[in-house]
Amino acid sequence: MTTQSVPYREFTVDSESLITSAGVRVRVLMAQYGPSARVEGVIARATASGCASADYPPGTAIAVAPSGACTTAAKTVAASEAGARALLVYDPSPVVDSVIRRQAGGTVLPVAFVSQRDAESLSGSGVLELSGRSSDATTVNVFAETAGGRADHVVMAGAHLDSGEDGPGVNDNATSVSALLETAVRLAPHQHRVPNRVRFAFWGAEELINVGSTHYVGTRTPAELAAIRLYLNWELIASPNFVRFVVDGDDSDHPDVGAPAGPPGSGAVEAVLARGYRVQGLPFRTADLNDIRSDQEPFARAGVPVGGAFGGVRGIKTAEEAAVFGGVAGQPYDPCYHQPCDDLSNVHVRALGEAMRAMAWAIGRFAVDDDLSR
Repeated sequence: MTTQSVPYREFTVDSESLITSAGVRVRVLMAQYGPSARVEGVIARATASGCASADYPPGTAIAVAPSGACTTAAKTVAASEAGARALLVYDPSPVVDSVIRRQAGGTVLPVAFVSQRDAESLSGSGVLELSGRSSDATTVNVFAETAGGRADHVVMAGAHLDSGEDGPGVNDNATSVSALLETAVRLAPHQHRVPNRVRFAFWGAEELINVGSTHYVGTRTPAELAAIRLYLNWELIASPNFVRFVVDGDDSDHPDVGAPAGPPGSGAVEAVLARGYRVQGLPFRTADLNDIRSDQEPFARAGVPVGGAFGGVRGIKTAEEAAVFGGVAGQPYDPCYHQPCDDLSNVHVRALGEAMRAMAWAIGRFAVDDDLSR
């Protein structure tokens, strides 16, 4: 086992509160890396998406807008032009009490996140207090690799170690980490005989936008990057309302013009990952690269063929998916994503076992054959 120190900017929230003029304390989550502020005044919801200044009523101090239609940064520009001094964002969702913290991302106003239920009940005036600070910090990436296998034919498989700030992170992402560890244990007795070197990666600070994996890729020499034949990534593999998703690394097999594709070879990686479910006789669906933003991204930017699998995140399960995979249509794949309820009760045990077997099959296949030309 080896480790790599990863420097990054940590963000610490010192206080986050909203108290209405009626004396109601509303749960708010401050945007990471956003500005601190104390804003007092009228609370008003946007009349539309919040992407235009005309969406915000005159005299608004604390604006409230739904996510989507444009970036949060764009909403803060529109709200600021309308005279607002802070923005509250909520996610329209069947899980009306969920609140997901995200990064500020170029916002021009202080931003916090609230639940849909609270957003729809806000009126009158209030006092919003947001206080946070960033500082230098260090996390680690952890690696284990086979003793055997060619050093110029490296198969990498990874999952992130950290959780979101507001939840235990059992499905996201302890399920994938545990499956990857079990796969490594099962491969260990054969590690001197595999033709290709297998490197297991456990990433730090993925939730802060792929910090650990980006640092790793950025510190490789051209020769070290060229030796990595492919990278496989797993996320949230035991979502309670799961669908078996395999990342579609090749857009040539579907008609969506402009759909994101991985580097050359990613389609072959997808085929092997899909085979991990087919050998079990299990149905699956493909999802494009943007459906799961994770540690495969820096590898893809470096030209390394990528692939991955996951059980579904915040998307809403369709009736067709429920008919095939079970579960509840009209509800998120993981209703506890980045929530305090992402604990041991948030794991679909059967889906975990199926995903683990598919993972082991794919890693074993690439350990003995990393030819992506067929």
